[in-house]
Amino acid sequence: MRVKVHGILLGLGWLLAIGSMQAGPPFVTDDPEPPLPGGWEINVPFIFERTPGKTEMDAPLFDFNYGLPNVQLKLEFPIKIVHKDSDGTACGTGDLLLGVKWRFLDNEQSQLQLGIYPQLLLATGDHARDLGEGRPAFVLPLVAQKSWEKWTLYGNVGFWWRTAAETRNYVYVGAVLEREINERLTLGAELFGNSPKEHSSRSDVAFNIGGICKLSKHVNLLFTGGRDIAGDTSAMGYIGLQFLTK
Repeated sequence: MRVKVHGILLGLGWLLAIGSMQAGPPFVTDDPEPPLPGGWEINVPFIFERTPGKTEMDAPLFDFNYGLPNVQLKLEFPIKIVHKDSDGTACGTGDLLLGVKWRFLDNEQSQLQLGIYPQLLLATGDHARDLGEGRPAFVLPLVAQKSWEKWTLYGNVGFWWRTAAETRNYVYVGAVLEREINERLTLGAELFGNSPKEHSSRSDVAFNIGGICKLSKHVNLLFTGGRDIAGDTSAMGYIGLQFLTK
């Protein structure tokens, strides 16, 4: 199984190298496109993930993004609910995530975009109650996007530096293929994975299927659902609203 997982991860990386509506949420994979300059993108989703013996939810997640020319400023924090089958339920604020996305290439002729998206995780959640990492962490991804006709392919490859004792640094990759169905609906499929996140864990590969439904000029409905192909997550889901000021 480890050979198969590594093969899938390498295949994803190759896909990002050749290819790669505002992308990113509701998918796990990031894109290089920032909000319009002077505009806000605010995502308020409910997210859940089921693993053996535990259910985790962001109920909700507050994701604030502000656009500058080719730059996005990000602040994100969740209200977390963690239920362990053998140990009850904990609820509280989770870790704070700060980020700056820089799109350094935006070629309108080829519709190719490239960027970087460094983010800092601050350990504001209660680690003893499983509501946070317990220590700071940092991630540096390279993000890419290519569009043609009604299709958009975007993806990222990145590295997480983690400082908590039970965790380990890891590499992750992801890719999303989206198609505009009509003026109100965009659907997509995502494949993503990572090397082991903890000393006793293994690599993960997962998929999501979902989309974006335009409810009004400034409000979108975001939704995805999926699960691990290789790993312990038996179900994951995302449903929420996206508010745009421009």
